[in-house]
Amino acid sequence: MTAEGVLLLVSASAFALVSGANDGSTLVAMGTRTRTIRPGVGIAIMMVMVAAGPLLVGTAVATTLAHRLVSFGGVEGRVALLAAVVTALVVVFALTRRGTPTSLTLALTGGIVGAGIGARLPVQWPVVGRVLVVGLAAPLLSVIAGWLVYRALRGPLGRVVAQRFIHVTQYAGFVLQCLAYSANDAQKMVAIVAIGTSAQLNPVAATVEGQLAIALLFGVGILLTVRVMAGRIGEGVMYIRTPHFIATSIGSSVVVLATSVLGVPVSSTQAATGAAVGSGVATSPFSIRWNEVSRIGLAWVITLPLSIVLAAALATVGRLIH
Repeated sequence: MTAEGVLLLVSASAFALVSGANDGSTLVAMGTRTRTIRPGVGIAIMMVMVAAGPLLVGTAVATTLAHRLVSFGGVEGRVALLAAVVTALVVVFALTRRGTPTSLTLALTGGIVGAGIGARLPVQWPVVGRVLVVGLAAPLLSVIAGWLVYRALRGPLGRVVAQRFIHVTQYAGFVLQCLAYSANDAQKMVAIVAIGTSAQLNPVAATVEGQLAIALLFGVGILLTVRVMAGRIGEGVMYIRTPHFIATSIGSSVVVLATSVLGVPVSSTQAATGAAVGSGVATSPFSIRWNEVSRIGLAWVITLPLSIVLAAALATVGRLIH
């Protein structure tokens, strides 16, 4: 394996850890907030889905990240992707340290586009445009989905669910959310590993060994931060109660799974935030912490251009050195 491939796999390992610490711990903390699902059970479900999801539902999103936005084949492609991965990690770490946690998916997407520009690789701008439009629409659609599911829970059918199947529904919502994550967000890691090992990229081929390694690192990342994240969940866009969790998990999962069919990478945490806002608005607009919503939105707006510029600079340096 080339030096670029080794560095990319090391970066992929770090990316899997950070994904677990950032995305995984957030989703597990939300899922266990109502105490119906135990943290250990939630982590186990999340890891199983991350490992098995791409093998079961396909790798359309991984293929978009590895090949359709920018083609990362060859040595030049691996160097450029390394710049994109490093950029995503740096941007997320920097913004999180400043108290504005953001989306790894958004940071990596911007990093990929910027790296393609800096490395002078062909950037498929129509695909980039579609990804950006769908990525922008996903949180907004999740607001609507969260509102609709919450309103359904307040109707006659919802009252039956609340009386007889409330625990089952919470588990179903969490499993669906984990499946949606594995079909979309988790495929960032699949794409990086595929490029680092010079595997097939169109479509990306997921392997059992690679998925087990990704799930293990992802689980370690969750364990590192899940307790801290659990303390912060109550300080998010609203206080999560059982009906809100069900509406958030089901509403956001439907949106994320729909985008996965299109092969478009979106952020499950962004979608979950949108669905939480929708469920909160269905209760009362005054239940939403709008200052927190604005802060999160600002972080999302900053992430994309910052990632593009930094990745373009790093990829340019890598191209000149190489």
